[in-house]
Amino acid sequence: MAGGQFIQVQLPESAEPTREEIELLKGVFDAIVMLRFGRPRGADDVEQALAADGWSVHAHLKWVAEARRGGELEEATGGSRPEAIRHLQQLVKADQVLSAP
Repeated sequence: MAGGQFIQVQLPESAEPTREEIELLKGVFDAIVMLRFGRPRGADDVEQALAADGWSVHAHLKWVAEARRGGELEEATGGSRPEAIRHLQQLVKADQVLSAP
């Protein structure tokens, strides 16, 4: 984004954020910027094209929770972090029941 404006946020000296925490912070700030300053160019065109094809389009922010173990992956969404984690737990439990010997 040439010529764009940037904001730097200083973390506390004691902070040692993980890669996941940094990605979370970036996502939160991206969401705030989008909510305040609007959607990227072209988003309206895509929405209008979908509507012209008969689709009803609704977009909102969601949390995504992932659980990985070896080659296994479970993913769930929710309107809040706790909701996504609860859905993820339900998926993992269901998978354990279905894959029990």
